[in-house]
Amino acid sequence: MKDPSKKSQSVLFRATISLAVGTILVFVVLVMVFVRQTTMSLISESKEKIRRQAESLQLAYDSLSEDSSVSDTAIQAFANSFARTEQCSVWFVHNDGKIMYSTSVPSFVRDDILKTGDQVYLGGEWIRNIYQNKGEVYTSDVTNGIFANARSVSVSVAVPTSQKDINVVLFNTINVEEEVFWRLSNALMMPILISFSMALLFFSLMARSLIRPLRALSDAAVQVTKGDLSARIDIPELRKESALKYMLTDEITNMVSTVNNMIERLERQEADRKVFISSIAHDLRTPLTSIKGFLSAISDGTIPPESYPKYMEIIQTQVSRIQQLITSMTEASSLSQVDPDKMEEFDINEMIHDTVQNVENLLNDKNISVNVDLGMNTDSKMLVFGESQLLYRVFYNLLTNAVKFTPVDGIIGISTSYNHEDGKVYVSIEDSGSGIPEDKLDRVFESFYKVDPSRTESGFGLGLYICREIITAHGEKIWAENSDDLGGARFIYTLKDYRHKENK
Repeated sequence: MKDPSKKSQSVLFRATISLAVGTILVFVVLVMVFVRQTTMSLISESKEKIRRQAESLQLAYDSLSEDSSVSDTAIQAFANSFARTEQCSVWFVHNDGKIMYSTSVPSFVRDDILKTGDQVYLGGEWIRNIYQNKGEVYTSDVTNGIFANARSVSVSVAVPTSQKDINVVLFNTINVEEEVFWRLSNALMMPILISFSMALLFFSLMARSLIRPLRALSDAAVQVTKGDLSARIDIPELRKESALKYMLTDEITNMVSTVNNMIERLERQEADRKVFISSIAHDLRTPLTSIKGFLSAISDGTIPPESYPKYMEIIQTQVSRIQQLITSMTEASSLSQVDPDKMEEFDINEMIHDTVQNVENLLNDKNISVNVDLGMNTDSKMLVFGESQLLYRVFYNLLTNAVKFTPVDGIIGISTSYNHEDGKVYVSIEDSGSGIPEDKLDRVFESFYKVDPSRTESGFGLGLYICREIITAHGEKIWAENSDDLGGARFIYTLKDYRHKENK
C-alpha cells in the first residue's frame, strides 16, 4: 500500500511544477510580444529620427551651398561633423545614382555600389527604393511576421536639395537585438523574476494549505476504516491565527468541519449502539428469564394449577413487552418512505383533538392541563397533505413523550400555524418539564438515544427517531428546542398544506 503522505507530496510537487511551467509559458509569450512591440517601436523611432536628420541636413546644405564663400571642402567637413554627431552615414548623390561624397559606407550597401572608371554609383535595388518616393524612409532586413526579430535593420532616406540633381542621402543601422535585449533586461527582467518568484512562493503556500486538509482527510479515512473512530482532521491553521488560515477556502473549512462532525456522529452512534445492545439484551433477558422461570415452575409442579391463570397473565405481559420492542425496531427501519397512493388531504386540527382525547387518561393521571392554539388556513380548518396514519404516529409519539416528561400538575402547549410565504403548516408541542440540555438538542432524534439513559422506563429510544423518519419521508423538517414560555422541551415540525394535492 502506498504511503498517503508521499502521494500528497507528489500532488504538491506536480501542482508546483505545473504552475512553474504555466507561468514560464505566460512570461515567454509576454516577452515575445514585448520584443515585437519594442522592435516596431525602435524602427518607428529610427525612421522618424532619420527623417528629421535628413531634413535638418538638407536645410543646412542648402544654406551652405548658396553661400559662395563656403567651399565644397567646408560642406564636406560639415557633413562629416554631422555624421559623427548623429551617428549616421551622409551621402551626396546625383539623381542618376552617382555618389558625389560619402562620410562612410555602411556594410549593407557595399554590394550595391558600382564603380565605373573614376566614378562611383549607387545601383541595384537601393537606387530604385530611395528615389521612388523621395522624403520617405526606407527600411530593409526586417523579417515579416507577428514575432519579427531581425538582428539589425537598415534605415535610409533621400531628400532633394536646392541644388539641381543633388540629393542628401542618410543611412543608419539599428541593432534591434541588442537594443531590445537591453530594454528587456533593464525594464522587465527584474520585475519578471520577482513576480515569478513571488507567484511560485504564494502558489506553493496555497497549494500546501489546500493539500494538507486532503492529506489529513485521507489519514482520518484510513483510521476510520480500521475502526478508530477517535480520529479527527486536525488543521493547525484553523486552530490559531495564521496567515495561511486565510488561504483556506470556505469549501475546505466546511469539508473539514463536516467530516469531523460525521466521524463524531459515527463515534456517538457506535457508543449508542453498544448502550442499545446492552439495553436490548437487558430488556430481552429480564422477561425471558421470568418466562422461563414461570414455565419451569409450572412444569415441575412448583406452581399449583389454581395459580396458573395468574402466572400465565404475567407471562403474557412479558411476551407483549418483547413484541412491543420488536415492533418498534421494525417500524424504525421501515418508515423512510411513504406510499404516494396513501397521501391525502386532512384536517390536522381535528387529528390533534382526537389524539388529545385518546391520551386523556395519561393526562388525568398526572393532572396535566393542555393549552391548545390552533390556526386555520381555510374554512375553519388547517388542511394538510400527507399520509394521515403515519402523521398520526408522529403527533401521538410527540404528545406521549411530552406527557412522559411533564411533571405532575404541569402544562402542555399545542399549536398550529400557517406560513403564507413558504406554504407550510407548523405544528408545535411544548411542555413544562426540565427541557433538553443544549448539547443534546441535535441528538434526540438519533436511534436508540436517550437524554437520560438511567430512565429505563422511558422506552427504547426509538419514538423520536420514528417521528424524524416519517417527517423526512414527507420531505419536511422536524427539530427540537427549549420552550421560552413553558420552560421545557419544544418540538416543531412542518407539513405541506392542502395546495400540494392540487399541484400533483
